[in-house]
Amino acid sequence: PLSGVDVLIGAGHGITINADADQGENFEVGNRFLAVSTLASIQQDGRYELAFRTKGKVGRDLLADATRRAIQTKKRLFGFFGCHEKHLPFQTSNGDFKPALNVAVTDIVPLQPIAEKYTPEDISENPTLADMTLSALEVLSHRSENFWLMIEAGDVDWANHRNNIDNSVGAVLSGDAAFKTITDWVENNGGWDDTAVILTADHGHYLTITKPEALIPKE
Repeated sequence: PLSGVDVLIGAGHGITINADADQGENFEVGNRFLAVSTLASIQQDGRYELAFRTKGKVGRDLLADATRRAIQTKKRLFGFFGCHEKHLPFQTSNGDFKPALNVAVTDIVPLQPIAEKYTPEDISENPTLADMTLSALEVLSHRSENFWLMIEAGDVDWANHRNNIDNSVGAVLSGDAAFKTITDWVENNGGWDDTAVILTADHGHYLTITKPEALIPKE
């Protein structure tokens, strides 16, 4: 019943596949998360400013430029970023973007004890969740006085599936930065009388610490 999405920014860039049984008859060769036909439809629509991860471009700046254009031209905003691991890079617990080993083995897919590795380009060419949050708020607020926005710090789910406490803490910190972006924006744009912010979880999740002694600093 709705006429379309005003702002959509997410990850999945660079993940191409030739087959995917889970998608059934809807499957198209190419990016796993953004079908060629869907992208073509967005581009032909003419109502969206587009921001994609681009080689040699700083992701935060690229998204900010697209945000300004969307506001100036009164268009919608579509952003597509990510790295080879589908999601945005994990900033990890100390913010160095050097994740510890994944250690989980699930009953669905055995996971190898490997650590994700990012190139300097993976870090620089992607905006953060907080950057995405600010862009969404700015575009939506210029389109209408009344809007709603859903933001998910979903990478914490990937981290917990792998029992990776380093990535999990980092993902929580990324989510916290996005949440602070929201509260700061509300404080600077009309206050709380007309605003409701709900913080929740889409589902509960367990984290198994198999060697708790490893978390105790050695003297």
